[in-house]
This record gives sequence, C-alpha cells and structure tokens, in this order.
Amino acid sequence: MIRIQCISIDYRHVPIDILEKVRISPNAVVSMLTPGSEAYALNTCNRAEIYWTGMEKQGVFNKVSGLIGVTPGYLDRISLYLRGEESVRHLFRVASGLESMVLGEPQILGQVKEAYRVALDEHMVSIVFNKLLHRTFRTAKRIRTETAIGRFPVSVASEAVELACHVFDEIQNSKVLVIGAGEMATIAARRLRDRGVSRITILNRTIDRAKDLAEELDGVALGFNELHDALKASDILITSTGSSKPIITREMMAEIMKKRHYSPVVMIDIALPRDIEPDVRKVYNCYLYDLDSLKEVVARNFAEREKEIARAEEIIEYEVGVFSRWLKGLNAHGTIKDLYSLMEYYIYEQLEEKASLIGEKEKAILEDALRSMAKRIFNRPVSFIKKNPTLDYIEHTRRIFRLDEDYQDRHKRQQTSAGASRDSNKSNEEYKGRP
Repeated sequence: MIRIQCISIDYRHVPIDILEKVRISPNAVVSMLTPGSEAYALNTCNRAEIYWTGMEKQGVFNKVSGLIGVTPGYLDRISLYLRGEESVRHLFRVASGLESMVLGEPQILGQVKEAYRVALDEHMVSIVFNKLLHRTFRTAKRIRTETAIGRFPVSVASEAVELACHVFDEIQNSKVLVIGAGEMATIAARRLRDRGVSRITILNRTIDRAKDLAEELDGVALGFNELHDALKASDILITSTGSSKPIITREMMAEIMKKRHYSPVVMIDIALPRDIEPDVRKVYNCYLYDLDSLKEVVARNFAEREKEIARAEEIIEYEVGVFSRWLKGLNAHGTIKDLYSLMEYYIYEQLEEKASLIGEKEKAILEDALRSMAKRIFNRPVSFIKKNPTLDYIEHTRRIFRLDEDYQDRHKRQQTSAGASRDSNKSNEEYKGRP
C-alpha cells in the first residue's frame, strides 16, 4: 500500500532563531531517493518539511537529522511526524494558510508551488506526488475563493495595505515607499505587490537588506540618505523600522510638501516606537494612520477569519477524501473494481432515463443488452490492466475513464436507488469470481 509520510519542523516546535538555520535542501533529498520512491521538500521562514513515499521512516529521519546537524532523537523531539491521510491533510492546511503564523496568509501557496517546481526539475516527484501537489493547489484555491478567510487582513502590516487600497482606488498606479526591511515591512511590501503595485521603493539603513527585498519584488532599493527625495516622489508611505525616535518629523514633511506642491500623501506608521511624529497630521494633505488606527480593525478581522475556519476545514476534508480514494485505487484490483462500478452506473443511468417509457419486461431485456455490451467494451481495459499492473498504466486508465473526478456524485446517486445497490452487488460478485 502506498503511504505518504511527513516530517514537519515549524515555528510552534522550535524558536525562530533555530528554525532559520534549518533547511531541507532539495539536492540532499535527491540523494535520499530509492527506486520507486518520491519526495517533496518545503522550506519557508516558518517551516521546513519533507514529504515522502516509498522509503522507511527511520532511514529518512537519520538522513534529515544528519542534514540539519542534529541527532535523530532530537529531531524526533522538535518535529511533527505524520503519515497517511494526516500528512495529506497537513499539506492541504499548510498551502491554504491554516498553519501559518498569520491565519490565511496568501504567500505560502506561492512558496508551495515554487517548491513543487524545484521538485519537478530535480525529478523528485512522479505519479503520486504530482497528483498530491495538484490536489493541494486545487484545495488552496477553493478555500481562497469559497471562503472569506483571505478577505480580512489579520496583521497590522496587511491592514495597512488594505487601508492604502481603500484610499487609492487604483493603487496599482501609485508610487509606494516602504521604509524598513524587517518582518512587518516585508509583509506589507509583499502584499502591495500581490495587490498589483509595480513601483515599490524599499528604503532601509542597511542597504543590502533593502536590495534583497527590492530584488524579490522587482523594486528599487535606497539608503537612508535618500529619504527626503523618496518622500517627495511617493504617494503612499508605509514605515516600520526599529528606530528609537521618529525618523519623519512635522518640520521635515512641511518642507517636503511644499516641494510636492501639496500633492496628497498617505502615511501609515506601523512601527513601535513610532516612526512618524503625530503632529505630521497638521501638515496640509498629509494623512497619517498609526497602530491605534489599525489595531481595532485587525481584531475585528481576526474574529471574522475564525468564522471561516470551519468551512475551510470542510473543504479540506472533502479534498483529502478525494485524494485518498485515488491513492487507494492506484492498484489493479481497485481500478478494475471501479471500472465495473462505472459500468453499472451507466447502465443504471440509462434504465432510469427510459423507465417511464417501457414496461418491466422491456426494461429487463434492455438491462441485459446494456450489460452485455458494456462488458465487451470494458473487457479490453480490464485485461490490459491485469497484464500490465504498473502505476503509469493504472493512472492513465483512471484518467481516461475519469474514475476519480465525479466519483462522489455518482456514488451518492447510486446509493439513493435500491436498484443501483442490487446492480453494484451483482457487479462485485462477478468481479470476485474473475482471475
């Protein structure tokens, strides 16, 4: 039986300063692979995970512990080990943002997709993990579109961006200045990019950190000596530095606004202590918002997101069921059984359609004719799968006949009919007697 397993090391199990040093390199994972095995590694600022199938648990633990420089026993203490449906469920939750520090944050899905691209390039994944990752993307997309979990920012940085979007209807055309390159500033900058802003300037005391973030966002990096010119050229300012005193004063903005011909500027200060003097509000057309302005909205949004968790988990459970059924059917016996079940469903569908037009005698004749014809058609793929029970051929067969796509709907409709149950039992009995 194919079993997917997972080792997860995240921010809830180890301090961030230790987690920052933990990385499960894709190149190292490639060296672990054995014939017929698959693996997928995910590394973010808050987690390092490896998913695999076809390898023994202890062997993977030994190799991962050596990779990150700890003993297998210590790795066992700081990590979460999952297997089967639990590992699939965990990956779906991670990709959907339910396991993130910021509930529902959207950046994680992009990181999951990028890790999959690397896994493809390194030939780490095949049939099982290709299916798993595409199901993961589908699940995350459903949660994003069918629930409101991503529509309520639950970090001050995210809310700052939403506020800017509210003030500027077409924020994509705005010139944005982000001061700082720490966690809060990075969240804000990434969310601005996700909202379509293309002109982002990152200003930071350490120019190298500004360059790293600017490169990620395809923006521009500046040093603090260029602060005045950057403020003069910007429509929106979001600032979050570690300065112990304000870096932007009322006097400074009064001078800059004259040079701007008093073109309005929205200034959002999410630093603590404050980066901008409160009196800046007194300068004409300077619109300043600080943490006090944002915290109440963030608290309200967090409560709204929590209401959506139940719906998100329903979606995940459904998608876990779909994938688990596909995985269990990834063998000759299960696929042949599903083919005959599909045959009986088609027969049942035709009989239901004609039920009001013919009598019981004609219905019995039609049923025998349909079953005879279907058996002749299905005999060819069944015989082929028996002779060639490889994963490739089994997966191709399941895709050709769409054995997994609409299974739940077919199964539900069949269960509502006593006739369908009789036919299904008959089909199963016939199958059991086959070699």
